[in-house]
Amino acid sequence: MTASQNPTKPPRGSCGAPDAWNLCLTHDPSLAGLYRAVNDFSQALDAPILSFDDGRRDRSALFARDRAHRLISASPFIFRECHLISPRVSKEAENLLGETDVLIAHSFFRGHVPWTRRWASRHNKRYWVVPHGCLDPWGLTRRGLAKRMWLSLYGKRCLADADKLVFSTYRELEKAQPWLGRDNGVVIHWPVDLPDMTSKDDCRRLVRACHGIPVDAGVLVFVGRLHSMKRPLDLIRAFINARPTNSHLLIVGMQGDLTYQDIAAEIPTAFADRIHVLGQLDLTSLTDVLLASDAFISLSFRENFGYALADALAHALPIIVTPGHDLAHELPGTKAHGLTCGWLLPDDTLEAAAAAISEFDRLAASDTAAMGRAARDWASVHLSRESFRSGLLSLITST
Repeated sequence: MTASQNPTKPPRGSCGAPDAWNLCLTHDPSLAGLYRAVNDFSQALDAPILSFDDGRRDRSALFARDRAHRLISASPFIFRECHLISPRVSKEAENLLGETDVLIAHSFFRGHVPWTRRWASRHNKRYWVVPHGCLDPWGLTRRGLAKRMWLSLYGKRCLADADKLVFSTYRELEKAQPWLGRDNGVVIHWPVDLPDMTSKDDCRRLVRACHGIPVDAGVLVFVGRLHSMKRPLDLIRAFINARPTNSHLLIVGMQGDLTYQDIAAEIPTAFADRIHVLGQLDLTSLTDVLLASDAFISLSFRENFGYALADALAHALPIIVTPGHDLAHELPGTKAHGLTCGWLLPDDTLEAAAAAISEFDRLAASDTAAMGRAARDWASVHLSRESFRSGLLSLITST
């Protein structure tokens, strides 16, 4: 059985581009960066979202927030998980898309991608694939055999026949090259908003007072899902190993395969007043925390774009990140720290992370502020919404 939420086809786009739709799976805020990116595409192109939804919970209340049209697949498993698109859902999707010119399929390794290819072939239309890191070698080690089988059966043809493959960084494109059958990959950085910095001093005082942090202490902030890939436990260990004398660590994010209890259990009593687990924050509170902080840190194994990193740059924060942060490799560099705006670590070891934390701990406030200005200046040029929109429009209007 299937059901639909908000299935009425919206009017054609008003941005002057050909009519386009974004296709994705179970469009939900819990998907964090993927959810945000699909919404960014939708906003930039005035292109609605069609979500092949698993139907496990009612998401109709989200329509006012993301305007996604959800076609709900129920059992059996192969349809609900969208390994295949059921005939009934396929028919509903066909009716909804109508005379659309371009389909943009987000993510990979599910039935909506070959469905998009078949739709484009049948209607003599174009389609894009936005892999969102699915072709990264690190990710391909997880359920690797199944993914490589899927690539052989469906994926390579879907990639080769796509009008464009859209990547968020040049490093993501480079790592995906072994799977690309032709030169149809393009890079467009996802966008972030530059916050108003006038409230920075007030946020600094209020957030620090709330958590018992001295105003003159250095504050490192981690923002991300509490997942083993993002290594929050290793971050705590590296912070402890650095033995900072003047720094605190804030950990912000929703629970993943690690719980808040797992994180708290890793913090020794001696550091209980130096490492603060804030949990998941709404957008306003997160902005306040970023403005109150002095640097962003992440030891994640893989971030093909990394909205948290991009937001940190926009908030004028120096960064300490591991090599798996693809966006960091495009930032301007210096010999002193690896980056003009912070530290790009040489490897994933705790020793490298601890050394950078120790260096940050000793750095003068004027030096971190200069790094922060360099970060914000770069973000204002390369991560603007106008740059993102114009880049997509130039692709979608080309023939």
